[in-house]
Amino acid sequence: MTDQTPGWKVAEDLTVDHFSGVAVSLFDLYRERLRQGQSVVSGITFENCRIEGPAVMLVIGGCHFHGVDFGSAGGDIRTLVLRPASPNGVVGAIPVRDCTFRGGHLFGIGYTGGESFLNQILALGGPTQ
Repeated sequence: MTDQTPGWKVAEDLTVDHFSGVAVSLFDLYRERLRQGQSVVSGITFENCRIEGPAVMLVIGGCHFHGVDFGSAGGDIRTLVLRPASPNGVVGAIPVRDCTFRGGHLFGIGYTGGESFLNQILALGGPTQ
């Protein structure tokens, strides 16, 4: 998806731990981390980046979001949240831990994780009907 991202420079080196002002495919970043023997995207700072899906981000702790646009919800923030059916894990989601997101936005990303994190996302949309 990042190959056709108008107006954004695509991140070329996915091995770094700091990105600024670039488009980053979450799936490509995860695949690169797997090649490095890591099973989690962790310890990365994203400043004013466009984090792209399609993907589901499993936030497993220590992540900080400051001034981030979580993506288009079509008027219903609940469309971005996927609650895990099992308390033991989630298959197919990209695990993210100890990352900082400052500014920028996420595009085509759904979110899953602990109940408190999901409630924070849901609160961004105000009261639900």
